[in-house]
Amino acid sequence: MAKTGSKVLLAAIVGLAAGIGVGMLIAPAKGSKTRKRLKKRLMGMADILQDDLSEKLNAFKSAFAVEEKEELPGAEPRLEEKEVK
Repeated sequence: MAKTGSKVLLAAIVGLAAGIGVGMLIAPAKGSKTRKRLKKRLMGMADILQDDLSEKLNAFKSAFAVEEKEELPGAEPRLEEKEVK
């Protein structure tokens, strides 16, 4: 079963690469223009992904910062600790 899945994945990757190659060959624009457009689109996608990753990283950091503030020494004991007396 795993061998079949890897063969299908390999076939899909080869098909994708062949499709991109053929598409670039029959594209109506010159190769240099096509490469510039492709680079511009990829850079735009990279910026979007970087911004999204930054937001998620900041949210992750702030979630841990809140937990650290709650456990600072000298802070009010939690409800469970007060009842244990």
